[in-house]
Amino acid sequence: MCFKPGVHKKTLLLLLAIAILFDFTGCVSMSAQARRERAYRHYAAKQMKQRRKAIARAQKAANRDMKRKMKNLEPSEPKLTTSVEDVGLEAASPPVPAPQPPPEFREPTVDPITVSASSEIPSEPAPQQQP
Repeated sequence: MCFKPGVHKKTLLLLLAIAILFDFTGCVSMSAQARRERAYRHYAAKQMKQRRKAIARAQKAANRDMKRKMKNLEPSEPKLTTSVEDVGLEAASPPVPAPQPPPEFREPTVDPITVSASSEIPSEPAPQQQP
């Protein structure tokens, strides 16, 4: 062909050297475990992206519905409420403290349990017979 005969030999030697170099370096990213980990990271990122999109769509729809409802609301007539109190009774009675709001409910927390595969598993006790 058009190339000099030495070019083919050099190209083949270079390709062979590259193949040997990649073969003996033991490229970790090509192992089955690494491929599984990359696939899982890709899957998890894709799921999170879909979840964020779904949440954004739901919030947009809720805001749209709220705006529509607020637009259709008609203001009611203003109401005026009055009351008559005896000032003399207020001065004689001690002030009443405002009621305290109930304390917030908090779920009790439990310390985590650590299980080791190297520890022995206790055998189950035999059921006791009742006389």
